Amino acid sequence: MPHSWKGSIAGLAGSLVLSALFWMFQATSVFVELDVITLIDRLGSIGRVGAWADHFIVGVLLWGPIFAAFDATTSERPRWQKGLIFAVFAWLAMMLIFMPVVGAGLFGWQSGLFVPVGMLVLHLIYGAVLGTVFQLLDERFPTKP
Repeated sequence: MPHSWKGSIAGLAGSLVLSALFWMFQATSVFVELDVITLIDRLGSIGRVGAWADHFIVGVLLWGPIFAAFDATTSERPRWQKGLIFAVFAWLAMMLIFMPVVGAGLFGWQSGLFVPVGMLVLHLIYGAVLGTVFQLLDERFPTKP
């Protein structure tokens, strides 16, 4: 199985875990400021269904294959650690690009200190799942030279 596919499947696993957290946030009205779907929906042009689609497109088709490339070019660390390192870079991209676009300001500070810290935790969860699932897939379906 190609590395990019493993990355996409691992990205799907991470996106599903985050989706469960977003649903829980909405159902319990806890940490609703961390609900990325609502933030995407703030853009106003794609609606809630489009926001969910965007969440999966980014998690599966963007971050997954980029992680596969990152994995192939980095040192021999455990993949869960690579996933955490990768997650910090994804978080920085979100804080510097996405948050200002949705009106939350640089690093989301217009919403308070909890938002950048909470988003970092969510990204670390995604990265840990991404790296772990990628490792499991690589063990089960090794890439042929």
